[in-house]
This record gives sequence, C-alpha cells and structure tokens, in this order.
Amino acid sequence: MKTTIRFLIILLCLSSARLSAQQDISWTSGRFKILSSNKTITVFDSTTPLVKIFSINFNFAAPKSMVLGKSTNLSLFLILTYPAETQYREQSEELSATIEISVLNNALRFRSSPEWASNVTIQLEDGGEHYFGILEPLYPNNQKSPDLRGEVVDVDVLGDGNWYHENYASTWSAFYMTNKGYASFFDSFSMGKYKLGINGKTELYHRTGQLDWYIIAGKDGDEIMRQYYEIIGKPKFVPMWGVGPIGWRDQNNGGKDEILSDIQHMTDLQIPFTGWFVDRPYSHGTHEWSKMDFAEKFANPKEWIGTIRTKYGMEFMTWVTSATFGDNDFPGMLPSQEGYFDLTNPEAMKEFKRRLTEFQYSVGVKGHKIDRADQLFPQMYPWYDKTPVYERRNKYVFLLSKTIDDFLREVHQDDQMNFARAAFHRCQPFLSAVWGGDSRSSWDGMAANLANAVRCSYMGFPVWGSDVGGYLSGRIPEDLYARWLQFGAWCAFYEIKIDDAGGKREDRVPWKYSQRLQNIFKDCNTQRMELQPYLYSLINTSFKNGVVMKPLAYVFPNDQNTYNLWNEYMLGNAFLIAPILDSTNSRTVYLPKGTWYDYYNTGKVYTGGQEFTVTQPLERIPVFIKMNSMYVTGMMLTGNSKLWNNKQNKKELNLFVYPGASGKNATFEYVDYYDMNKEKTFILESKERTVDISLPALSTDVLVSVRIEKKPVSVTINGKKVDFSWDPHLKKAVLRIGKNVSRTITVLR
Repeated sequence: MKTTIRFLIILLCLSSARLSAQQDISWTSGRFKILSSNKTITVFDSTTPLVKIFSINFNFAAPKSMVLGKSTNLSLFLILTYPAETQYREQSEELSATIEISVLNNALRFRSSPEWASNVTIQLEDGGEHYFGILEPLYPNNQKSPDLRGEVVDVDVLGDGNWYHENYASTWSAFYMTNKGYASFFDSFSMGKYKLGINGKTELYHRTGQLDWYIIAGKDGDEIMRQYYEIIGKPKFVPMWGVGPIGWRDQNNGGKDEILSDIQHMTDLQIPFTGWFVDRPYSHGTHEWSKMDFAEKFANPKEWIGTIRTKYGMEFMTWVTSATFGDNDFPGMLPSQEGYFDLTNPEAMKEFKRRLTEFQYSVGVKGHKIDRADQLFPQMYPWYDKTPVYERRNKYVFLLSKTIDDFLREVHQDDQMNFARAAFHRCQPFLSAVWGGDSRSSWDGMAANLANAVRCSYMGFPVWGSDVGGYLSGRIPEDLYARWLQFGAWCAFYEIKIDDAGGKREDRVPWKYSQRLQNIFKDCNTQRMELQPYLYSLINTSFKNGVVMKPLAYVFPNDQNTYNLWNEYMLGNAFLIAPILDSTNSRTVYLPKGTWYDYYNTGKVYTGGQEFTVTQPLERIPVFIKMNSMYVTGMMLTGNSKLWNNKQNKKELNLFVYPGASGKNATFEYVDYYDMNKEKTFILESKERTVDISLPALSTDVLVSVRIEKKPVSVTINGKKVDFSWDPHLKKAVLRIGKNVSRTITVLR
C-alpha cells in the first residue's frame, strides 16, 4: 500500500512538472504583449503580432522547459531549463537560465547572463520579413539591393580590401530593421552570424553567453531610430563648418604651400569651402605618421592653420589612426603588421593623447579623418582590459571613435568633428560621420557607394558621405565628376578629393577642367552652402528625427516597391534625391504614393506610386519635393566665400512650405545657429480653406514661400492682412517676416 501511494505521489509530481513546463503565459506592459506557449514566445505590438521566438539557445542547446518565474508591471521573468550536457565540462545536472523581459518605451529588452554559457542563438519564425541593415559592404556578390532576406551575414568588422567592389567600406552593426514594424538589436561587441529568412526561420547567433537583445517597435524608420538612440546614446553634434564642403588631397607633396595654394585657387574660382584636411603623409616617423606631428614640409602649423581660419574662414583637420606601422617607440603595442596599439592600455592612451594634444590641437587642428582599425587587425593578442577575443575586432573600432572624440572634446567641446570608414554600433555618439571607404573612380564605383550609403542609414548611422570623385584614380571624365559632385552635395557629409590615390597620376583640381565643369563644381558647393541650415537641423536633431539620408523602405515600409531600391533616398522628409549614375543624363525614378513636385519647377506635379523616366542636363541632379513638407535654406557660415560674397553680413533664412491635403499636418525641427543652437519647431497645418504656418521667434529675418495651386485670396500674420507676391509659374506666394517674434501665417486659399 505504501509503495502504491509513493508511486502515485511521484506520478503526480511528474504530471505537475509537465504542466509547469507547458504552462501558457500572458503578460502586457506598455504597448507590448507577450504570449508564451510550449516554450515559444510571441511578441505583439498592441494586437499586432511582431515576431515569434521559437527558442533562445545557449551553447547551441534548446531549452527543455520554460516556466514563469515572477512578473510585475515592468518586468517578466522566465526560467528556462537546459540539458546537463549544455555545459561542456560538467554534465552532472540540468542547467537553468533566467531571462528578464522588460519594456523601455518602444523597446522590449531580453536579458540573461548564465555563468555557464559562452554562445547564444535566438531562433525566430520567418514571417516573410524583409531585412535591412547589419553591414555596409555589398554582401552578397556585390549586390546593391539592401534587402538581406535569404542571406547569411557575419556581424564582424572584417576589413578585407577590395573583397567587394567598394574598397574598405567597413561599417557593421548587430542591428537590422524590417518592413513588419520592428527592428532587432543585439547589444554586444561579440562577433555574430545571422541567417535571415531561411527554411522558415531567422537565426541570430553571437559568440557570447550574455543575452542583451532588443525588439524595437515603430511604424517607420524614424520611430524605430528614436528608440534605438535612446538605447545607444544621442548621435554626436556636428558643427556648422562640418556641414559645408570640405576639400583634401591624398598626397600633399607640396606640403603646407600646396594646401594654401589649393584653397586660394578655389577662392579665385569663387568655389566655397568651410573646411579642409590633410591626409597622411604629413608627419615624422614610420609611414610619415607615427610621431603624429607636422614634418618640415608642414612647418609652423600654427601660422598656416591660423591663416586658413582667419583669412579663409575655414577649419582644418588631419588624418589619424591607432597604428604606428612598425615604429615600436610607443607603449601598449599589439604585435601586428600594421602596428596597432591597445586602446585599453592606460599608458598607450596617455601617449596618444599627449602627441595629438601637443602637436595638433595646440596649433588649431579641429578634427580628424580616422582611418584603418579594420585592416589586418591582430584579433588574437591579449588586451590590457582582458576583453574577450571574440569582441575585439568590433570593440576596437568603437574604442577608436570614442577615444578620438574624447581627446577632441576636452580641447574643443562641440566645435570639432571626426569621421571614419570603420564603425560599429554605439559609435554614433562619438562619430560625426561615416565615409564610404576607398571607392573606385568610376560610374559603378559611385553607384556602389550610393548603395553603401543606403545600408548605413538602415543601420542607424545618421551622417554618411563619400570621397567625391572616388579614391582610386586621379583625373576622371567630366560627366562622372559632375554627377558625383551633385550626389555629394546632397549627402549628409560632403568631402571632395582632388587628386589620385597616393598622388601618382594627374590630379583632378577644377582649374584643370573645362569652364563648364568649373561652373558645376561652383554650383554644387554653393548649393551645399545654401543647404546648411536644413542639414545642420537634420543632423543635430537626428536623435528624434532619424537618419538624414532615409532609404525609401525606411520611410515607406508598406510599399513593397521600395524593398530593393538602393539608388534613391529621402534627404530629411522634404526631398527625394535620385542621382544619375551613368553618362546618359536620364534615369528611372520611383516615386512612392503621394504628390511630388519638381525641385527646379515646382509648378510641375507628379502623382506617386509609379516610375518615371526623368532627364536632366549635366548641370542638374533629379530632386523631388514631397507634398506636406517644409525645408529651409540660407548661408549661415560663409567660409572662404566671405572674400567675395557681398551678402555675407545679411543673415536671412528662406523657408519653403509645401502644404498637404486638407487635414494633413507636418513639422520641421529647426536648430537656430544664431540663437545658441536652440531647437525650434515649425508647424504646418493644412485645412480645406486655409494653410496655417506657426513659427517661433527666430534669430534671423525669414523669406517665406508657400507652394499653393492658385493665388491666395489673402495672407495674414497673427490675424493681420499683409502683402505678398505671387509667382504663377512656380505657384508660390512669397512674403517676408522679421526676426525675434513668434508668428502664425494664415494663407486663405
């Protein structure tokens, strides 16, 4: 009898264990809802399913059971049991891991740190998603489409020369977004491998036992990026001079005299610039860099850098890296071909800072082009801080961006910038811009760089630019040069290379080209100067308004026609930019649903949701303006144009307004450069009979242009009727308002 009772008790316990292992769990917090059944987890955004998690595996083993630990309004704890053999050395009993699920505004965070784990794999159901982000190189097979569905992707900064058509495009991130209203972010520097939408599953693997994974919900890219930046930090502030045109040579054989001569030549041609930089070689030591000072050809740097600033109104930057190329007179060296040093070694950091501060910042250097860190990196040699080997490649590029920003910030605060070719997630708060590697100077080189830009934007790098004209050649055909200048001028970061790689062949300074090309060069740089307040505002509000160069699937995630698009993008929410990528002067442009206007003739209207063939002369790049948007122009910082521009003291903002259909509203976040960089919101409200534009007090006069189908019946400011002019061809009403007073402009249709 006792034996029978004991058997029944054991049977009851086993049954209870099975019930516990299979219990259903329901939990709601904020906008998210979790339903768990039979070891799977389904995540909902309100009532909309986002993603189904098949399994969270440690050391490649799936859990045997999953039960509820505890739950609060803020957190849900799940206890997962794994087979004993999951721990390689000791296999005596089953293992457990507690996963905490918590909500951070629009993100759901999964965390777990089992001491016995060294690998984590997340298996998701394939819901037909399209995947965008993860890496800048054109993987696979030089594919320009950003859609990575069906691909296997390494999450590891693998700088490998011309492995792909673009040389050293080296930005990676454990972040991707989808067309299904969510993004995935695994917050770790550990190397990973993602299998995206293959055989009914998506699999996210990282070489770490620490699970720190976010599902970020959002209706579009901007909403997703707002939450992403709350997690990783606000993107770095970029000064106004960093927004304008920046020039450079790869090889300054003529030293400081050549730099000053180039700037004077540009000034003689009335081609505006706000910055310039010198690339290596310019120092003493190995590779004419390792001492990090200015060699004899660049003697008296304080004097000539001062001339660049005071005479020409421009700022100056230099090339830097964290390698000495075989010069061992530096602490904390990591044995390697490139001669990298350990960025976690205090003595190495002390010496790096000393050299840059003493030899460069003290003479007026305001920023840096950050090179290498991705190339021939010695992953296996131990670091001072004992960073695990599988985190080192990705963490190193992050540390280099942060280190350089720390050095610059201590001297120049926000009045500095840095840009790099190698980057990883979490660099954004410390890196002003990413540039697209050492591109080929060809039509396909420019096209590949545009595809790189789109991928970087999907990863949440808000500011991107290319070596205009390409890196790997000298003189290039005029039409290619013109088209690349136009593309560059409408990028978030604009830098122009005027010679060959290493200065080997004939350079491509504009004065060696035709008058037509010189005029295009001047027009592109002047256009860029006029875009300063728009780009400055977009860049420095990216933490809440998203990346500057917005891919079309980022803005229109429900439009399946956008998923493979790589050759056009939105610049902010006003412009659609479609660079011409061959010598034909024509291209096909897809305009998403809605109403669009021709930038050069706003009387011309396009109905979206279809493709158009557009033709533009060599002097113009196809640009379209979205209905229900606003943008601003005006030369805030004159640079070298102060030497010829008679309007340099006339600080005026131009506001262009494109009302939407009745009931539609729009805003523009303006950063007022002349009012301590205060963020000020412009509000556009479109109604059946009226258009209302609410403007806060601004530090400059404003010329307002409102695109409207027919001449307005009247225009009032704060209820008082005012005069305006009317352009029947461009269909614009134009009026001027003064500064320092808040106003509401009402246009009666």
